[in-house]
Amino acid sequence: MMEARNFHVFSKDGQAYLFLAQPVTVFKIDDDTRAVLKRVECGELLSGEFEEQRWEEACTFMDNHCRKAPPATVLRAPEDIGEKVAGLYLFLSQECNLKCAYCYGGEGEYGQRGRMDEGTLNRTFDTFFGGGEGKHFVTFFGGEPLMNFRTMKQTAELSERFREEGKADVSLGIVTNGTFHNEEIARFFRDHIDDVTFSLDGPEDLNDGQRMSKCGDSVYSSATENIRKFTEDGRFNWAFRTIVTRAGYDRVAEIYDHLESFKPGGIGVVNVDVPEDHPLYLDDRQYRRFIAQIVEINRKGLRSFIEGDQPVAFEYPFYILFYFISRSHALYHCNAGTNLLAVTAEGDVYPCHRFVGTDEFKMGNVGDPGLRKSERYRAIRQRFIDATVDNREGCRDCWARYLCGGSCAKYSHAQYGDIDPPVERHCLYIKTVIEEILPDIVAMVQSADTRQALMDRLGTAVSRRYGSKGVETARV
Repeated sequence: MMEARNFHVFSKDGQAYLFLAQPVTVFKIDDDTRAVLKRVECGELLSGEFEEQRWEEACTFMDNHCRKAPPATVLRAPEDIGEKVAGLYLFLSQECNLKCAYCYGGEGEYGQRGRMDEGTLNRTFDTFFGGGEGKHFVTFFGGEPLMNFRTMKQTAELSERFREEGKADVSLGIVTNGTFHNEEIARFFRDHIDDVTFSLDGPEDLNDGQRMSKCGDSVYSSATENIRKFTEDGRFNWAFRTIVTRAGYDRVAEIYDHLESFKPGGIGVVNVDVPEDHPLYLDDRQYRRFIAQIVEINRKGLRSFIEGDQPVAFEYPFYILFYFISRSHALYHCNAGTNLLAVTAEGDVYPCHRFVGTDEFKMGNVGDPGLRKSERYRAIRQRFIDATVDNREGCRDCWARYLCGGSCAKYSHAQYGDIDPPVERHCLYIKTVIEEILPDIVAMVQSADTRQALMDRLGTAVSRRYGSKGVETARV
């Protein structure tokens, strides 16, 4: 008999659907079958001969399909995770010229204000990029990384030397607030930067209401002017990252449309991560309203993507689309702690940028002899390798696990003191998006030609932003 964790039934616009987790498939079903399967899924006893017979028939159908269907592709299993550190968040500056109201990094200082020097940079490259392992990704991070432009330029020079010597092929990216611009910086972006994420929270009133300048100037005015200058020649891939707070929870569509007018390659729209007693926290009603708007935005984006346009929304719905169309299984939320790490201005190593400053997850320092063979480094890394959805409590029995990959380990740790249990709001988000978006996808890919065209576009988009297998870099 089919295990309840391997199927899910739901209804959308009066039509019932059956989702199978293992081969990643969706079917239309009748309401009677939906009712019976729903009882089984919820752990209720069946009543009467009709329900027993319908359950047996449904099991026969599901078992036959799972047996005959090609197995789903596991994008990244524990045994696929080698020693290579494919990506690094490089904290060039643990200082910032802004004081964002929701900043989780203590105004970008992460409890240890400072700027990376050339010695720490060299030790970082020697520690992680010296083995001739091919492509690597470095994301300049902070604080505001452009406050340490000198070391940024040294990084480009070091990357070029490593490339010439066959040690590593390092691609450079940056997350920036966009408030720093001059001709030298613009030329550096054109010559050395492959991917840029600009932090902007939408229209001027929203952005400047929660992303404040320490010197009192409008962040929006300077940032948008600079963004237009940076991107006018289109030499690098770029996207927006925007945080939705209580101030804008009911204006998500407006935020999205405003940012889309800049013609970016992606728009990451996420809800604010603050404690419940914070004035910008979204309550349950506001959060549900936020999700409803996210669904509509991505429904709109999906239609344009099918027609051949560049995908713009690149948050969870885009991943779900990729996993479903490619019939893939996501075992991880991202590759933090395994093939992607963060290095602070002082050279301390953490599983990712979100864990910086959390002593429990400090893996060591790039100045430590034998860092990567140390017991602490190996133990923390193994902790993340083991954290697949098949191992995580609360994930292993969830029907959506393989289209999800689990919630962010840092969010889980902040809420539960453990990286494994999924965050309830993340689960609500993912399940809502799946139930709302999958029927649209099913309707759009009835044609084999449409399905293949979509696969080609997805492959190109994922390869361009996330690496050749779509898993080489983590979500920023």
